[in-house]
Amino acid sequence: MKTGKSRPVIERLARDDVRARAMGGQRRDLGLEERDLAAALASRHLVLQYQPIVDIRGGTCRRVEALLRWRHPRHGTILPGEFLHLASPTLLQSIDLWVINAALHQRLAWRDEGAQLGVCMNLTRHDIAQLDEIVLALRGVERGAVTFELRAADLKSLGIDAQLAPLRLAATGARVTLDDVTPDDAPTRGVAATIDEIKIARSLVTRAAGDQRARSAVQSLVEFAGARRLSVVAVGVEDRATFDLVASLGCDMAQGYWVSRPLVPDRLRPARRWAAGLAFTGVLAFGTQVAASNVAAAGGRAIELPLTQGGLFSSACCLDVSLASDASRLPAVKKLEQVQARTGLPFTSSATARADLFVESSLGTDFTRTLTSKVDSDIASLEQEFGRTLESRPSIYIFATRSNFALGLQQAFGVRGPDAGVLAAANGGIALTRQNAIVINLQNVNAKDLAVVRHELTHTMVHQIIGADGSIPTWLHEGIATTQERRGTDDALASARNASTALSVLSAGSATLEDLEPAEQWIQRNAALGGQAYTVSAEAVRLLEERVSREGLLRILDGVGGGESFGAAFAAVAGESLGDFERSFPARLAADQGSARVVQVQHADGVRWSIAGFTPNKPVTISIDGAQYKLQFEVVADQNGMYEAVFGATAPKGEYTLRASSPAADATTTLRT
Repeated sequence: MKTGKSRPVIERLARDDVRARAMGGQRRDLGLEERDLAAALASRHLVLQYQPIVDIRGGTCRRVEALLRWRHPRHGTILPGEFLHLASPTLLQSIDLWVINAALHQRLAWRDEGAQLGVCMNLTRHDIAQLDEIVLALRGVERGAVTFELRAADLKSLGIDAQLAPLRLAATGARVTLDDVTPDDAPTRGVAATIDEIKIARSLVTRAAGDQRARSAVQSLVEFAGARRLSVVAVGVEDRATFDLVASLGCDMAQGYWVSRPLVPDRLRPARRWAAGLAFTGVLAFGTQVAASNVAAAGGRAIELPLTQGGLFSSACCLDVSLASDASRLPAVKKLEQVQARTGLPFTSSATARADLFVESSLGTDFTRTLTSKVDSDIASLEQEFGRTLESRPSIYIFATRSNFALGLQQAFGVRGPDAGVLAAANGGIALTRQNAIVINLQNVNAKDLAVVRHELTHTMVHQIIGADGSIPTWLHEGIATTQERRGTDDALASARNASTALSVLSAGSATLEDLEPAEQWIQRNAALGGQAYTVSAEAVRLLEERVSREGLLRILDGVGGGESFGAAFAAVAGESLGDFERSFPARLAADQGSARVVQVQHADGVRWSIAGFTPNKPVTISIDGAQYKLQFEVVADQNGMYEAVFGATAPKGEYTLRASSPAADATTTLRT
């Protein structure tokens, strides 16, 4: 496995593309045979990716797990579950030894580059049979630098020889982890004495946030490990709720797609040093969450993230960066050549009726086809909403991963490396207004609805209206874009939820519109609010539109474009100062949305309903009455004063009265199923 001689590891780690995640280990019939796999091993088409295992409390990554992939020239990336069954025991042992040696080689390269990053490898039952070769490969490796994972089921099924494996590995200085542990196969006291750590089974961790039994199982394993002085890794941390849960239960480390996708060594030349100071080794993947936690710990004080390009933001995701040459005027074929040459990534290009698209090739033709249709539809809709057309065709670039997005921002669009890294952690996209380009970070957004494209197109439209020298508050810029992003998708329940969330933020004193004015502080503020700065801003824009109308809002923007200050343009249309509007916003939102109510939308199983405007975290009595039907129960409103459910799946068709009551509020509505 070839490694560079001088590239820091933070330059050589790049997140895997989204296709491996979408496959989910599902086996495809690719028509491959064992001889194809043997040839792949001989021709170095087998590669390793590395997934961070991150310290939950400190947010640091000191170890990565080596994961095998087959880079097939025709089928692309193939996961182990799709090809290891082809291998005979002899070939499988050869592959396993290759994995171990390649991972050790990579770790030594990182060490030579100054990165003290440990590597973790799985040992199968076939590896246990060739332990002598493994012990020989570990000769000269520092103590604790390598971790081997043994499956709990293998230790049970293979008898005494397998159970001696941890002792032999520990004798070499390696750490030993017991993988895929459930309460049923927790190690005996004797085995626990020979290992350093347990990894809780993915099947438990992924269910723990919503399944009390799984949560109890995780908790019991954490307590079991604590009693035996073993570290605990939670495997399968796929979302924020799971991360928070395993942290609260006392797990030491986390591994999973929410923390980080698997990483691959980057093949960029040493001159392309784009992430200095920002290692994509898991920490950056949840940097926003860490920032939010730090704000809470600091009593709400702003956290300074390392953005160095002061003055270049016209909103949180609208960046005013110029290149030495005007790349925006290049033909599409030259833009394609340029982005590929500067990033080293393969792209495909397509021209729609209204835009030029450049999509990472790994995302596939189906994705590009969907995007093409959506972009034209979004532009047509926005032009109708704003009553004007985009003056020039935007170029839209789609990067599959955070690291590639950061790389593209720096190498192709001139954004400084540290800034590009912060934006990759926090943003789903950037509108580069001077370059007439939109750059999308697919790893941070919902790849199914691609609403972020409409969000960034809206920034482009607003910037066109106010002009290159125009300036408006960031909450207005982001609020307009968020409103457009949600237009056509939000229903009555979503609208109520947005309003309730914004009210909770404002009532808690966590933010004001004045806080959300400066563009250079948006990322910090949004992190402190758990991502809800967009919701607060969108609610402010909604109330402003109700006050001055959509046409009035456009007149304000036109005034700025005509050379007026925003404050003067706002006062001329709104009949009050900007400061008065910002200060009165919480009270106006409370008057508009603070009363107790029940909202509803039709649902496949009947009616989805929700209460809103109730006291947060307090009980509410729900009664549902109909002809020959009566139901009463108690719920607890969530932190935003809401509770949501579906009615009608089992009840007879007809009309029902739903009443929600608490000591402080009461609301009634009619449900029809």
